[in-house]
Parts: sequence; structure tokens; C-alpha cells
Amino acid sequence: MPKPKILLIEDDPAVRHGMAAFLRANDLEVEEAETCLKATELFRAGGYDVVVADYSLPDGTSLDLLPQFKRLSEDTPFIILTAHGSIDLAVRAIKEGAEQFLTKPVESKTLLVLVRRLLQQQRLRKRQEVATREQPGPMDPFQGVSPAIRRLEEQARLMLEWDSPILILGETGAGKGVLARWIHTNGPRREEAFVNLNCAGLSRELLESELFGHERGAFTGAVTAKQGLLEVGHRGVVFLDEIGDMDPAIQPKLLKALEEKCFRRLGDVRDRHVDIRLIASTNVDLEEAVRAKRFRDDLYYRVSTLTLRIPPLRERPEDIPILARAILMNVCRRMGKAQMELGSDAEALLLKYPWPGNIRELANVLERAMILQRGERLEASDLGLQGRASSGPEGGDELLPLRDMERLHIERVLQRTVGNVTEAAQILGMARRTLYDRMKTLGIATARE
Repeated sequence: MPKPKILLIEDDPAVRHGMAAFLRANDLEVEEAETCLKATELFRAGGYDVVVADYSLPDGTSLDLLPQFKRLSEDTPFIILTAHGSIDLAVRAIKEGAEQFLTKPVESKTLLVLVRRLLQQQRLRKRQEVATREQPGPMDPFQGVSPAIRRLEEQARLMLEWDSPILILGETGAGKGVLARWIHTNGPRREEAFVNLNCAGLSRELLESELFGHERGAFTGAVTAKQGLLEVGHRGVVFLDEIGDMDPAIQPKLLKALEEKCFRRLGDVRDRHVDIRLIASTNVDLEEAVRAKRFRDDLYYRVSTLTLRIPPLRERPEDIPILARAILMNVCRRMGKAQMELGSDAEALLLKYPWPGNIRELANVLERAMILQRGERLEASDLGLQGRASSGPEGGDELLPLRDMERLHIERVLQRTVGNVTEAAQILGMARRTLYDRMKTLGIATARE
């Protein structure tokens, strides 16, 4: 993982070199400047985590730099050092945005403690901002005993320490987001933010604003400036769920941000530098999307440096009872109920069902059964799957191609919801737009809502 980056501005070479050497020895990356002009050039060119600046410089003061730097990056902490401190100067510095105002001589250890504290505060702010956007999910993506899930765990562990992008392939509801969180939690960026954005169903304008942020007045309704998720995820992990649904107009901008580690907010002319690890996921065939010109080939090659495929439940039926028990345990704990057992007939029915919505659908079925059940165990009749297990359209035992099975299952869910696509999408565990796309592909008439 890259080291935190410090910009040290000091015109006395002996003082500057001494402080820089001490900070570097304590696992920080330091770049040095001796004038306001040099400091401004460096700050514009690279993203810094903390700025440490002497007050008096040959061509100005650090208070000349402070408002410029805050306009470029309002969240970068600024520490001012001076040999001639006064209360008025300290008050002015804090009012203009400096985090600390210290009087020289400053002990190197004191400065190190302060820098580390500011870095930790940055991490906490980002985590809090991310926490307001989403709730964390379960963190074990490898529950089960099947060879397929054990291979997935082995491959994922080999990829943890690398910083290359990861592309997670898997059907709807297979647990791609859970795996992405696990990689973040167990990787070298675990102390930084994890930012999650689902690209499906977002308009081009909304997706661009969410990713890159915008300046005040960039468009109608932009009454204040807003950080994009790439900024929030700086030094952490950015997870782009369903990247295959990303608007083609956004794809080149994302590619530039990944390759050059910089981007611009909407309505801004300044580059902002960012250091992230990208994890992307998709339930569509990206190679086919590239051939059909719906997805850029250069972006595909960039995001698929490392690839993980989550096997669907039908490829690992031996894991279904294990997953079902774990889900029931979580649901009972959340509802404040005693642990519910799974009857043998219910387990047999779970094994027969094809689970086109995978783990998400399994969780929805079990949670609905728990809400409606009043006994001490779940039986097959409680699951609401009768007539929906793996059988042909006439109720026989003939095996259907996966495409026909998927169409049959979606039609049955739509019948149950009386054509309400939004409710059907919730039952199937997929985005409403994704369900519309599948209905169009499978030739299912769009129902009115």
C-alpha cells in the first residue's frame, strides 16, 4: 500500500532536510519545497495527505498558500510552523483553515504524532461519510464445503496483497458485494474507506456526479460543491457494482482516472489526484459487451487485471444447507427470536430449487418464511416454493435449459406480484432495471405498474 504523502515547505535547508529524513524514517513519503512557487507547483501536481509549512518563506507566507491549497483540496490538513508566533497570527491561521499552528523549535517526535493524528482523523471522516451512504453486509463470502467455493477462497487470498484492479464475475445475488468487502477488510487498505456504488439504473448525469463530484453551479440544482466517491475512497477501496451497466459516456473518464490517478469534478478545471484500489463486478458477459461496442475494450482490460468468478448456487448444491442455516441464525438474531431449525423436507426442497437469484433469493425466501412462521421449525410448506422447484412447465421432471428455467421463474414471480416489476425485482434480488433488461432478453412482455 502507498505511504501517506507529506508536502514539507521550509526555506532553511538544514531544518527541512532534518524533518524530512525523520518523517521518511517513520514510513511517510515526503516531498520538499523551499518557496511558495515551488510548493504550489508540487501541490497542483500530486495529491498530498498533509501539508507542513513554515510561515515565512522567501516569496510570501504560508497564509498566502493556505487559501489556494484549500480551494484545490479542502480536506488536506495544513500545519503552520513559525519562529515568531503570536495569538493574533494563530487565530488568523485557524480561521483560514489551518489545522495546527506551532511555534518553533518543534520536536520531530511532536510533529510526527500530530501528522499521524491528522491522518487518522482523515480516515475516520471518510469512514463516517461512507457509513451514512450504506449499511455493511455479512463478511464471509466462503461459507460452504464445495470444491468450487474453496477454489474461490484460495484465489481471493492470493490477490489480497496486490494493488491491481479486481473484476468479480457472478450472477445476480451471488455475493459479489460481500466478496468485495472481504477483500477490503483483509487487504492492506483495511484501515481506509470502502466505497460502494451500484452503476445499474443510474442516469449518466447522476453516475458522473456520484463518481467524480461536482462544483457549485455545475448544473441546475448544484447549490453546493460535492465530493465524488473517488475522493471519499482516496487511499481505500472503491467497489463499482455492475460496472457492465455503466453509461458509455462515463467509461473513458473512469479509465483516465484509473490510469492517471487524477480526475476533475463536474464544473471544475482542476485535476484532483486520487489513489484507490478498484474492485468491479458484473453479472453480464463483458467480453460480449466489448464485441457489441457497449463496453470499452481498454477499460475492460484495465479492470480485469485479476478476475474472480463466484459460482452460482446450482453449481454447489452441497453448500445450500450450510448457507441456509447461517442465514436463519442471522435472521433469528436480528428478529430477537429463538434459533429456528430447518426441517428435512424443507432442506430437500431447497436443494431441488434452481435459485436463479442465488444467495440473495435464498435469504429473501428464508426471511419471508421466518416472518410468517409461528412454529419451532421451518417445513417445506413454509417456504412458498411449492411448484417452483426444478420441474418443467407442466409440473414434470424434465430438465430445462437454463435460459428457459430463468424465463419460467421470472414469469412465475411476476404472476405472484400481479405484474408489479418493482416487487418482483425485490423478490428476485436484482435491480429493477436489470429485471427489465432480462425480461426484454427473454421475450417476457413488460407488465404495467
